Amino acid sequence: MNIMRKLLVGHSRGAAMGEDPPQSTQHTALGLMHLHKLFSEFAHPPHPLSQTEQEQRLYNMLPLFCKVFGNCPSSDMIEKFTDILTFCQLVSRLMVSEIRRRASNQSTEAASCAIAKFLEISSTEEHSNGWMLLTAVNLLAAGSAPLVDIMTAASLPSTLVKCLYLFFDLPPIENPDDIEPDCEFSPKERRILLQKVFVQVLVRLCSHSGPAEELSRKDDLTLLFSAITSWCPAHNTVWRKSAAEVLMTLSRHGLSHSVVSYIHNKACIALCIENMQRVQELSPLEIVEMFVTVFCFLKDSSEVSQLILDDFRTCQGYIFLSEFLLRLEQNTSEEACEALRNIVLLIASLTSCGYIELKPSLASTGSLFQLPGFQLPHSSGSSVRNLQAFQVLQSVFMKAQTSYLCGLLLEAVSTVYHSDKANYFILESQHTLSQFSEKIHTKPPEIQEKFFKLLEFIIFDLNFVPCKEFISLSILLKTQNSTTCSILCLKSLLSILHSNSVFKDVYREVGLLEVLVTCLHRYAAILKEAFPDTSDEKPATWEIPEDQLTLGSLVMDALTALLNSNSSNASVFRESGGARCAHNMVPYHICRQAALGIVQQLVLSNGGDDDMGTLLGLMHTAPVLALDLKTHILKSLLYVLRESHRTRTVFRKVGGFVYVMSVLVSMEGCLAEPPKPPWNTVEKKEILVLLRTLFHTLAMAMRYEPANARFFASEICHTSLTDTVRLLGCFSNHISLDDCCEKVSTLPDDHVFHLIFSLTKDIKTGTVSNVPTPLISSCLIFRLLYDTATDAFDKPNIPNLSTPLHRVSSESKPQTPDSPPISSPNRRSGFTMNFSPPTPDPMIVHPGVVVSMHHLLPSIRYDASPQC
Repeated sequence: MNIMRKLLVGHSRGAAMGEDPPQSTQHTALGLMHLHKLFSEFAHPPHPLSQTEQEQRLYNMLPLFCKVFGNCPSSDMIEKFTDILTFCQLVSRLMVSEIRRRASNQSTEAASCAIAKFLEISSTEEHSNGWMLLTAVNLLAAGSAPLVDIMTAASLPSTLVKCLYLFFDLPPIENPDDIEPDCEFSPKERRILLQKVFVQVLVRLCSHSGPAEELSRKDDLTLLFSAITSWCPAHNTVWRKSAAEVLMTLSRHGLSHSVVSYIHNKACIALCIENMQRVQELSPLEIVEMFVTVFCFLKDSSEVSQLILDDFRTCQGYIFLSEFLLRLEQNTSEEACEALRNIVLLIASLTSCGYIELKPSLASTGSLFQLPGFQLPHSSGSSVRNLQAFQVLQSVFMKAQTSYLCGLLLEAVSTVYHSDKANYFILESQHTLSQFSEKIHTKPPEIQEKFFKLLEFIIFDLNFVPCKEFISLSILLKTQNSTTCSILCLKSLLSILHSNSVFKDVYREVGLLEVLVTCLHRYAAILKEAFPDTSDEKPATWEIPEDQLTLGSLVMDALTALLNSNSSNASVFRESGGARCAHNMVPYHICRQAALGIVQQLVLSNGGDDDMGTLLGLMHTAPVLALDLKTHILKSLLYVLRESHRTRTVFRKVGGFVYVMSVLVSMEGCLAEPPKPPWNTVEKKEILVLLRTLFHTLAMAMRYEPANARFFASEICHTSLTDTVRLLGCFSNHISLDDCCEKVSTLPDDHVFHLIFSLTKDIKTGTVSNVPTPLISSCLIFRLLYDTATDAFDKPNIPNLSTPLHRVSSESKPQTPDSPPISSPNRRSGFTMNFSPPTPDPMIVHPGVVVSMHHLLPSIRYDASPQC
């Protein structure tokens, strides 16, 4: 402070003028000798002294005492001034008598003015008896415990506290910045100096235990509690802050059991709460400052006794605190926001204050589900000991409206949980997160995200399964008051579900599975309303909101994960009507993949026979041109047939071969040239993709299944395969081979057909533009039949064909027998060594398909000018 620096300039003026340390030490020694002499004359006067004379002689010694010991360690007073104890007693009594003399029979304002005028510095220090007395007391208060005990015995602490309380009534300073002649300080500076030194004296005294005892005996401790929570004019708020500083010092050093009993018996905490509630002139920020002092006192007292904390609870302190937070929330100023933050942090720290240690609930160890390695943590030094303080955070969060306060409270709860792993289990009876979930949909999105992150902390960091919280989330999803909140909830639930398979059973037992089925029905109803024709091929009657689509997708992802390898969940899903709903959603392209993912898991589970039959029936009843739907269904069947032997058996039993062949029958004329209605509106690539998927499904259904292969050979190949394939439109009706040897030379080069035969997924017509379209289609169908006969759909190798026709063509060209069908003109000649094993010849797995291929050979022909 500039004022203190200004005051110290006078003390250091001699050093600034060039006095060396030896001279300064010599002056101190001389001053000490003179002090001894003066005190000896005071203690042993030649004749008895009146009280006025004693006081005057004592005042004469004060400047010398302050000069000698002003810059020395406090221990020097006892070592160098042997009469210091007697001197301390006299000075303390003098201070007490001077203050009482000016306060006696006066109004509070007059008394405060008289005391302040006496204690303030005037023109110079030496001519200011009250200031020198206060300075001397300040030096003595910095001494050892014996000095403080003497000052306490003289009732100095209680007198100063009364004086502090009187200063609340000081009138405003007139002309605060005017400096009088021959005076070094302005009135404002003198008042600031008085406040700083006066408070320093009390703080030094209250750093010992004796003054607190004396204040309680004299019944003056209540004055401090009243002072920190009383209204005062703006120019005197500095004295209220001073009282708070003194009280916090006392709470750290002077809370003995007798002092605590006094505070309890006098209802000091109730007095504070009553003052804060009653006085209307207090601003919110002033109340925050009062709460800070009270909280510090509560925190320090909890190390000695639970009594003061119980008093705060009994006098409705926590209720008032909650109401105040909600009231302060409406103030959006920067100062109010900072005050909110500070008081929430104080409440969070208050949760760990308490005389009685709380233990984690043993009920957690008896939970129905436990993650591997879970152990109930033990409480440590930062564990929760004050449930009422935590309940303030919890109750205010439920009622808070602003994002700022909600964020502060949620961060505070998170801090409590993270500070000690046992805290969640200590607080489990409060059902904090379960209650939060009831109101979380009313909070801003950023608060919702923090809430679900906190929930994930319980699972991922504490390794615990919070069943109560999951039940609350199921209610949240079922009511679906906020789509955004439901989306965040499902993302969190999915993250938890993927972390450990035990949560598949947990979600079922807590009712989340049934709630997800309800959400699925809700999503299906939205789709049906938007697409009344049970298909989204036509434009929607109304645009589905993006968040609803996201929510529906997450619901279906969660259900797919829950059904995966869990027959119990599949049974509950069917009983809840989820299976029928999922099947009904397959026609909607917007959610088809997700719906088929659910159906796949149902088919793979126990009791999936009906689901496979329903899926095949849906494919059978689909419109003729619903190629995309049929392709997706067949791909789903491919997945389940590949995964399970049981599903391949079920496929035969539910008539899967017949259903798939019915799709082939429905494609009559699709490869005709030119295309006939309705196939003239469909891209040929879609037709070829469906045909490839269809034959792949047939081959997969027979893989490693002799019974299926026999059924296909006897019931399909012998009876209908050839005729059904011929109906596609790219084959003629000829059933016998003509003499083709004469026509070989008129055909395109055979390597072109080999190229077509090798390209099964993507046909580039520009490469084979000289080949008639029916012949291209026939070649592609033969490739599909070939892959079916050899079960080669999943094998990437292109067959190395060596036909008689290919050999005749090869003999007419200067190629080596090992040349590939399509040779490069720039290929280097020479000997090359190939160490890779030769490609094995394809093996016929289904000879019935080969027979059908032979029957179709006469039908492969193209007449440029067909004759009737």
